[in-house]
Amino acid sequence: MARITIALLAAIAAVAAAGYGLLVRDDAAAPPIVIEDPRLDSTVVVAVEGAVASPGVVALPGDARIGDALAAAGGAAPDADLAAVNLARRLRDEDRIVVPTIVPTPSVSTVSENGSTIAPAVPAPAPLPTGDPSIAKAVSINAASPEELDRLPGIGPVLAERIVAYRTANGPFRKLDDLDEVQGISSRMVDTLRPLVSLEP
Repeated sequence: MARITIALLAAIAAVAAAGYGLLVRDDAAAPPIVIEDPRLDSTVVVAVEGAVASPGVVALPGDARIGDALAAAGGAAPDADLAAVNLARRLRDEDRIVVPTIVPTPSVSTVSENGSTIAPAVPAPAPLPTGDPSIAKAVSINAASPEELDRLPGIGPVLAERIVAYRTANGPFRKLDDLDEVQGISSRMVDTLRPLVSLEP
């Protein structure tokens, strides 16, 4: 009986040793994983759109950043919302960079009879546009078409498509602040759009 037990233990030890040997050999045969920085002699071609001086397609070195792409497109426009863009992000070939515009907030001031200002300007909420009857009432970001969203100030066709794509992928917006999860929409833009949009299904 003792002889059978010893033989069984020896067989188990032999199988374990063989398995360990195969594992070590597989690890040695696997190629190493190497993460390399972009080659300086490579080129990336990207599209720059939105609030830049010269929108279009630009070719840049392989290690270029979004800030380099904006510079190659003539620089940001005066109304560009650079807070909505990560200027330090490294570019990839075929990237599309859209620079949104800042939507100004109107202000109110009190003027005396002789025309001088007697009170500092006080920020006022953005009024509903009166010239376009299509947005005379709040636009539902959960139900509006890209064309309806495009009519909102500062949105445009690209951001309108992104809003629709976001709600398709993630479900309806639960609160208006979730709009800043859409690429290209900043919290400042959300504040401007707040009186113009709703969450109605």
